[in-house]
Amino acid sequence: MFMSCRFPLQPRHVDGVLYVDFYGISTVNSDQGSSSRSPPQQEVERLSAELTELMKERMHNVMEIGELKAQLAKKTQATKNCEAMLSRMVEERNAAIAREEEARSAHGHELTRMKAKLDKTKYLKDLYVKMAATVTAQRDVAWQREDQL
Repeated sequence: MFMSCRFPLQPRHVDGVLYVDFYGISTVNSDQGSSSRSPPQQEVERLSAELTELMKERMHNVMEIGELKAQLAKKTQATKNCEAMLSRMVEERNAAIAREEEARSAHGHELTRMKAKLDKTKYLKDLYVKMAATVTAQRDVAWQREDQL
């Protein structure tokens, strides 16, 4: 069996870290010594510049998020307005269809009533014509009898 060791034998990072010693990370280029390390003031300046750049980027991202939220709010409100308008239009269409059906029904009843009245009028006209013909015939017969007397 393998014995566990205190430090990993494999590199921790792809950048060439071989092991971690007591003072920090030793790299492949650790044989160069402290001459490759920058003085603390330069390191502070570099980190300060990096922090400033990251803060600018963060502020830019925050502003962009704010703009996107505003756009989303506008589009959400526009969607709600469109849905409300569509709902009103559907209700108005349904009301118009109901009014049209009611008018057709009333018109149909009116037509049926008028047709019945017209049929009754035609029947009465025919009846009056027959009665007039009968009266005329009876009158003619009565005149002929008077003439014969």
